[in-house]
Amino acid sequence: MAIITLEEAADHLRIVLQTSNDSPDVITDPREADLNSKIAQAEALVLDYIEKDEADLSASGVNPNWLPVVRSAVLLILSALWDDRNGTDQGDYFQENGAVARLLRRIRPPALA
Repeated sequence: MAIITLEEAADHLRIVLQTSNDSPDVITDPREADLNSKIAQAEALVLDYIEKDEADLSASGVNPNWLPVVRSAVLLILSALWDDRNGTDQGDYFQENGAVARLLRRIRPPALA
């Protein structure tokens, strides 16, 4: 189970992926591999930050509000990764007061000093 799908990612980024003329379900866009890679990177970054596995998000007894929050964080990170494909941004996506960190604050276990 992926946290977000390729179609959701493309919609979020407002990109139209090219498809085959013979079969509209077959994606032929040369950006597909890069987009799939960035989806995996964004998901891994968020799961690592909150110290959870993907299975933890759907486990019995887990707060059902977590998954939409995690999905939002993944989409924010994906946007940053996609927009910064040339490596020009100096931003830290998990700054303490950044949008992603604020979204995930309730889910992430507290750091021990």
